[in-house]
Amino acid sequence: MFTLVKRLLGALLALAGLALTVVGAWFAVQLGSSGTAEFSARPGTDEPVLVPPGVLNRVDADVVVRATPADGATVWMALANPSDAAAVVGDTRHVEVTGVDVREWTLLTRTTGAGEAPELGAADLWRQQDDDEGPVTLTVQQDEAPETLVIATDGGALESLTLTVTDKTWFVEAVVAALVGLFLFFAGVVLLFSRRSRPSDPAASDPAASDPAASDPAGRSAAGQPAPTHPRDPEEVAR
Repeated sequence: MFTLVKRLLGALLALAGLALTVVGAWFAVQLGSSGTAEFSARPGTDEPVLVPPGVLNRVDADVVVRATPADGATVWMALANPSDAAAVVGDTRHVEVTGVDVREWTLLTRTTGAGEAPELGAADLWRQQDDDEGPVTLTVQQDEAPETLVIATDGGALESLTLTVTDKTWFVEAVVAALVGLFLFFAGVVLLFSRRSRPSDPAASDPAASDPAASDPAGRSAAGQPAPTHPRDPEEVAR
């Protein structure tokens, strides 16, 4: 029973360690030594795109946002307090970034609302804004969190949107996870394939066990009779 439990525990440890090793190694390769994570989406829409605090301020590191419009179009980006941004956009039709997919390194989006959005750049509430005919890059620091990022285009659709976050500790954590997984894997393999040691033969390790006379100070055999003695030398008897 003990052997069965030990092998079951070993199998569970080996599987858990293997999974942790694979996940840790995968993240280490994807993030690189700089610990850079990049998530992208291709909205393909000329409607406003909102990045809420749940995505923009989810980590402590700076978030670099890059918006690229279609050829011949201009793109505009601005930061505002979440309630102010929601009030300006209102219930008009827009695209909202709802989260990230780590397996595919993509941004998750949904389209909501109805009606045409107002002229967003005319509102006097933006903390930081920028616009250009080509790609526009804006670095969001976490000092002013929470914030909402609003993106709009003119003359064409928003071709791509990328959020980049860099944190070197992520790479270290991924490597540590892989090493811990290796330790658990090998520990599980040892438990799984180790054999229970058999007790040694007492007669082989204890001479007294094989010689009853040696273990009985009275010189008696195992049957309780006096142990046989060797006859004396005749010359010694004659003396």
